[in-house]
Amino acid sequence: MKATTQILLLASLFFFTSFTMAPESEISGRYGAADSDPAQIELVLNEDYTFTYQDYSNSAKKIEVSGNWNLKNGHVILNNAEADVKFHTKRKITGDNKVAKSRMGMTFYWLVRK
Repeated sequence: MKATTQILLLASLFFFTSFTMAPESEISGRYGAADSDPAQIELVLNEDYTFTYQDYSNSAKKIEVSGNWNLKNGHVILNNAEADVKFHTKRKITGDNKVAKSRMGMTFYWLVRK
């Protein structure tokens, strides 16, 4: 019984500490694809909660937007951005704030901090 209690306690401790989110100031920064990638996908999260995003993967429908961002349930939400084309407005920052992950349908993006 004592071993079971200890295991449950350790599992609970691990569970609750694994969902800590970094301070917003540590999330701010520039995230993007490789510099050699012609898509030139880049997300810049500023400390004043503004952002810029560009995606040139489709030369006929280039995306260049800006707006505000906030944190909600461990995800960065991009707000107030008007674009003619849909783009990823919800991203999870992982890997010690080094990767911005997103998914829209079956399209996945991993933008690496630069």
